[in-house]
Amino acid sequence: MELLGEKVRQVIMSWVVISTVLTLVIVPSCSVSVTEAKECSFPAIFNFGDSNSDTGGLAAAFGQVPPPNGITFFNTPVGRYSDGRLIIDFLAQNFGLPYLSAYLDSVGSNFSNGANFATAGSTIRPHNKTLSQSGYSPVSLDVQFVEYSDFKAKSILIRKKVS
Repeated sequence: MELLGEKVRQVIMSWVVISTVLTLVIVPSCSVSVTEAKECSFPAIFNFGDSNSDTGGLAAAFGQVPPPNGITFFNTPVGRYSDGRLIIDFLAQNFGLPYLSAYLDSVGSNFSNGANFATAGSTIRPHNKTLSQSGYSPVSLDVQFVEYSDFKAKSILIRKKVS
């Protein structure tokens, strides 16, 4: 199990180096190649990233994003630094999944199809300054990975209690 966790971490880090726009770990329910993926179901998406895929994490931690963000598509601010949907929304929709709830936004969230650990202003490397000093999110990729690890551990415990 630990080897799998390390592999997931390596995949995440590799993807982030390639593109800080969006980092995904998509958990398929079967083991197939990329070309056969259309025949496979994807029950969950776990997203890591910055404002390009933040579905409300930073807003949950530090206060709502003001209008006009969210006005055009959602008709109200919904915590996204965007006026509409994000790439992660289109990916989820394409896999037949609902929009991902921000991990930091527990009110009204549903994590049965994955979780979004992205927060606006996030970087790959940790910051040395606070949000008020630099204007950046303190939730860098290493923090997002710790949140994912905690989420996974707690999910396993809850599943054992329920079943």
